[in-house]
Amino acid sequence: MQRKYNMEEVLQRCRDRFLNVSGQDRLFTRDVTVAELQGRRRKLAEKIGRDSYILIPAAPAQAGHRASQDATFYYLTGLDVLQSFLLIRGEDGHSTIFLPSREEIEGESGDRLGFEEADMVKHRLAFDDAKPVDQMGTALSGISKLYLPFSEPEGGGVTRFQACGCANKRQVTEWDGAEPRHKALIRKLGERFPGMTIEDGSDMIGRMRRIKSPAEIEVLRQAGHLSALIMIESMKATRPGLCESHLEATAKYIYSAFGNCDLGYGVIAASGKRIVNGHYHFNNSTIQDGEVVLMDCGPDLRHYSSDIARIWPVSGTYSDWHRQIYGFIVEYHKVLISLIKPGILAQDAYAEARATMRRDFVPRFFPDGSLPEPIDRMLSGGGPYNHCVGLSVHDFVGKWRDEIIEEGMVFVVDPMAMFLDRQQYIRVEDTIVVTRDGCECLTGAAPIELDEVEALMKEPSRIFMKQP
Repeated sequence: MQRKYNMEEVLQRCRDRFLNVSGQDRLFTRDVTVAELQGRRRKLAEKIGRDSYILIPAAPAQAGHRASQDATFYYLTGLDVLQSFLLIRGEDGHSTIFLPSREEIEGESGDRLGFEEADMVKHRLAFDDAKPVDQMGTALSGISKLYLPFSEPEGGGVTRFQACGCANKRQVTEWDGAEPRHKALIRKLGERFPGMTIEDGSDMIGRMRRIKSPAEIEVLRQAGHLSALIMIESMKATRPGLCESHLEATAKYIYSAFGNCDLGYGVIAASGKRIVNGHYHFNNSTIQDGEVVLMDCGPDLRHYSSDIARIWPVSGTYSDWHRQIYGFIVEYHKVLISLIKPGILAQDAYAEARATMRRDFVPRFFPDGSLPEPIDRMLSGGGPYNHCVGLSVHDFVGKWRDEIIEEGMVFVVDPMAMFLDRQQYIRVEDTIVVTRDGCECLTGAAPIELDEVEALMKEPSRIFMKQP
């Protein structure tokens, strides 16, 4: 039986992870054990084979006060030091961390961590060796086959897909032409070591990241509860005349106050006709009576994210149309979640869910049997198990929806229908983790039942006071 997690209990665990942590201590993972990190490095070594090495770059130097580590580098090291590299030997899993000088790193002197602290880094994260970056060339000489992720840095609210897409656009722009970072590294390695074969290691890393460990799931659970709390408080705060930016501010406040974290992606707080823009982010319009709000958000919580979306009425009462359409999609959402378990194919779950909806729910919501075209299309195609979630909101895990669902996978359930004639985009989204005999809804603390939402909206907000 799935355990019910108390919201305050999980949020307190989240707060405990950032309270009184500063200086160099905050540069080391506080969630994943050293044994787990070692296990990941050994597993990757087995995948590349005895005669190969793999090089994992950290994120480069960044402007701004919230520098963010590359997700894959963090996944394998648990270290938040930028401008570093990890080299793993396939033969025996020997791992070497290459660190920049403290003087090359931006930040306060007490927060810097470089090769001057190599012994401490080596001990705390169980690397076999720790060296300065300027010795990496010597270590690479003589290697005949090297794997490398052929992709741009991922992290800080930027998915690998976004990063690669933007880098490629810059490269082909006439008045920019900037070479993507990973392509520059491949070129430099080829120039310096002409006998070296360089291959893409992205897929094998993605497959490893596909299955989350209990430690990762706990962070994702905290991220999910943070996002659910945002939905709850935003529902309570909503009223005619409020600006969408107040709902965005609610998200930012809760992520900061309860998780000491930033956004995992731009908050969507769309009202009225703006909800048809799937990634609306201006959040600068006044919320009007008679409209609905579509809100979607997720954090960057100690490198992990979540994804949630809800729709609620500005007046506090759903219209008859929204009760019918949104109510139907909520039921589809619940059926889809009920079918998730290890060992199934997503397509088989879709087929069963659609049959259930047409048999049991179409007669209830559409008594005349006439389905609106967007609803019929929703039940005929698409992929409600939309994307995996983990070290970014669109996690870098490779292709997965045509393969068997496994325990430890984390993905979103996101059925949706677009009604352009009404300027309505109706959807409900939750992040789930596959368990031994089913799944746990990580964002499920936020209500989806329409009656529960209406009752919740009558309660006072702890963030913004409603006017009489």
